[in-house]
Amino acid sequence: MTTRPLRGYRQCVIVAAALAGVSVFIVAGLAWTARLVHIGNLDAQALADKLGSPSPTSALDWPELHVSAVVAQPDELPLVLLHVGWPAHPEREATLLVALDQDDRDSLSLLSQWCTGEASVSPVRGYGAELELRRRRSLERVRAVLVAEDCTAGA
Repeated sequence: MTTRPLRGYRQCVIVAAALAGVSVFIVAGLAWTARLVHIGNLDAQALADKLGSPSPTSALDWPELHVSAVVAQPDELPLVLLHVGWPAHPEREATLLVALDQDDRDSLSLLSQWCTGEASVSPVRGYGAELELRRRRSLERVRAVLVAEDCTAGA
């Protein structure tokens, strides 16, 4: 007689563990989906903001850019020289001198990774000379202050 209640208890524990596992799997899937929707919304918002200026004069107004070179100033850590291009218009290039935060060690590494991986980057203007570069389809960001910009447009 004692084996039947024990067997029923085991089955209940197994069913409860299986339901808990399925629930965790569903919650993780929903969280991942919410993250992807959030990233998609950021990309769509950045593109919508860029459509407001039909003929951009600054690289920060381009809908997308690729970082083709990253040169850190050896004597002054926060200053970084970026050579960027607009993939849709290969003749449009710009050189940006940006100042990173003194305590930020990850931004330079991210910029270098984006350069070697030819990542698509969305520039966003902040207040004043502040800017944010965000890798598209990702939440990776670099915040900096624009010191100088030199845009070139070939024929």
